[in-house]
Amino acid sequence: MPPVTAAPFRRLLVGWDGSPDSAEALSVAAQIASRDGGHVVALAVLRDKAAAEPGDDGDGGHPAIVRLAEAHFEELRRRPSVAQVRLSAHVLVDSRSSAGQAVCAYAAEHGFDLLILGRHGENGRRGTHLGRVASEAAQRSQVPLLLLSAP
Repeated sequence: MPPVTAAPFRRLLVGWDGSPDSAEALSVAAQIASRDGGHVVALAVLRDKAAAEPGDDGDGGHPAIVRLAEAHFEELRRRPSVAQVRLSAHVLVDSRSSAGQAVCAYAAEHGFDLLILGRHGENGRRGTHLGRVASEAAQRSQVPLLLLSAP
């Protein structure tokens, strides 16, 4: 039987909320992208437009969440193995859908090859159960899904 090989993952979407699990997901995505010559997008889903206004520096606001992702990008770029990986951060404002629905729809609509999420988000609840977003994505994703936990 011939060896099984995985298709390259060139467009990777990471659900980003700044939690340790989402940081781990971003790190793993960068490693995969370095192998396959890919692009990693960190996507933060916000519930309302007011939180995404450029002047808002509050917790969860557009500049704060993007700055947090960019700080993590800088840390990743110090690693020789992922120094050349394209990394970008995007914010999606969606007040009608849950974060899980929104990230799954975004991944499918924009042609991502792989969706990577932390098992637990910013609430930090640990245990054997998945967090709300990860659980919903596991049920809804039309894109291959990888769930990770920070060590």
